[in-house]
Amino acid sequence: MKRTITVFSILLIGFTALSACSLVKKTPSAQLTLAPGTLLDSDDFSIIPNGWGTIDRSGGEIAYEYEGMTITVNTPNFSFITVDGKNFNDSRIEIDAVLLEGPSNDNFGVICRFKDFENYYAFVISHDGYFGIYKVLDGVMTLGNDTGNLDFSDAIRKGGVVNHITATCQQDILSISVNDTLLSQIQDSSFTEGQIGLITSAYSDPGVKVLFDNLEIYQP
Repeated sequence: MKRTITVFSILLIGFTALSACSLVKKTPSAQLTLAPGTLLDSDDFSIIPNGWGTIDRSGGEIAYEYEGMTITVNTPNFSFITVDGKNFNDSRIEIDAVLLEGPSNDNFGVICRFKDFENYYAFVISHDGYFGIYKVLDGVMTLGNDTGNLDFSDAIRKGGVVNHITATCQQDILSISVNDTLLSQIQDSSFTEGQIGLITSAYSDPGVKVLFDNLEIYQP
């Protein structure tokens, strides 16, 4: 079975306001001298507020819950994105995520090199076993593989079980690993730096609620 990627409508929650135009840019230039494996940032979402945008409305919610951060999408074919305003160029992002409520044909994961809601890389998996890396450039979404569909992997734990996601943005190489298994690696040079973000998406069946925790960002 093939899973296509939907062109979702997106609600972006920045760390200061709803508009991407209000996001503060912080230079990542100090990263250039750091050794691989250096911890750049971490967040267990226990300090509130800590920079991530939150929202509560009928269409969905981004909130601090269960000693982590939850993203709920109650609108069909919709994505919620939150970023924290810190800029990085190369990064290895590690995070735990689990489905709390809703259908397993969701999408969720992390974002790197976020410039605004029309320009970023996303690394997503679903709770029924699919994954992909995609780019949004000038508002146009493009999957990084040749098929134009999300791919399937048994390495992704199904249903309400925690998955450990690793997304690496190193120069023009982008990769996603889940539970220590490399799933995909692509090459793209559209973006060189930007913010880190979290994303959750619902297809035609809304009510998706995903819990994120134990975020760590390393120099790759």
